[in-house]
Amino acid sequence: MLSRTVARFAFRRSALPFAAAAPTKPPASAFGYGDAAPSNAPGFGEVYKTPPESIKDTIGYIGGGMMNVPKSKEIIEAIGYPGQKHSAGAITSVGRIYYGPGRYDYGRVKPPQGWFANWFYGFWEFGHLMFVTDRWIMMRQVRHLLGIGLCFFPMWLTACWNVEAWAEYKQTHSG
Repeated sequence: MLSRTVARFAFRRSALPFAAAAPTKPPASAFGYGDAAPSNAPGFGEVYKTPPESIKDTIGYIGGGMMNVPKSKEIIEAIGYPGQKHSAGAITSVGRIYYGPGRYDYGRVKPPQGWFANWFYGFWEFGHLMFVTDRWIMMRQVRHLLGIGLCFFPMWLTACWNVEAWAEYKQTHSG
């Protein structure tokens, strides 16, 4: 009985229209809307694959990565929107909005060659992620700090007024 069912569903007539409508390329490993690896995305290129070890690399790295104007996709992902996709993260649940061949952490990360760059690789990695490749995460952190400040200021102001009111009360009602 089971073998008849398997044989009957092995080639369904309704599978042909679905096969024709299926996407031709696999889904991107990045999230967010738009292309996963556009030509003007930050962090793609040979100069971004390792920490800069020469003056020429440093100028290209800063000029092309840090001085690059944030894209609208990065700004929208940093602000957030209802139904925004997230990835399965361990510490956080944010993913890469630009990811693909050419990005420094696509596949196996190539370590820097010089001892100086190896010694400070962790600091470079943090700065590279926050200010070059995944700038939208830094923008999101700034958003959180501004939101916390906006919510904290009225409570702090009320507490200051309360301290002044208690000081005035103690002066006028000392017994």
